[in-house]
Amino acid sequence: MTMYYDVSKILEIDYKCRGYCTIPYHGHKKGCPNYNNHEECPPKVKLLKDVFDLDRRMFFVVEEFNLKEHVDRMRIKHPDWSEFQLKSLLYWQNGVRKNLKLKTEKFIERYKVKYGDNLNYTLLPEAMGVMVINTALKLGIPIERTPVNKVFKIALVGYRKE
Repeated sequence: MTMYYDVSKILEIDYKCRGYCTIPYHGHKKGCPNYNNHEECPPKVKLLKDVFDLDRRMFFVVEEFNLKEHVDRMRIKHPDWSEFQLKSLLYWQNGVRKNLKLKTEKFIERYKVKYGDNLNYTLLPEAMGVMVINTALKLGIPIERTPVNKVFKIALVGYRKE
């Protein structure tokens, strides 16, 4: 599967999606604990339009992780664990983030001859107002809102706003 996509004409932006971080989930009744505590998270992070030139090309860089295989391996190692424990982000998310960052930096390095060296990226495009899932689905990426089989971590690459 191609892991670099030109999203210039289909990028869906809705700044209200920054509020998704406040939606309660298992163990976090106020939403993500990073909300308002990290510079790259809402509401501290700038809006997409304030960082990127939305009139120029933009790209998704995608890292795919097979969650089902991971859960199956963990189930063998820890047969007494609950489904929640088997899927826990603690055991896989940092490695996937690291791979996405490396892949994104490699993309920029490879393509800066073609696109110039004014490229910028974010590993958290949704925090800046990108409707990542909707845009990914338009590209044919089989992203699941509640992952069971695969997880797709997505970075956004574009030109710095001048």
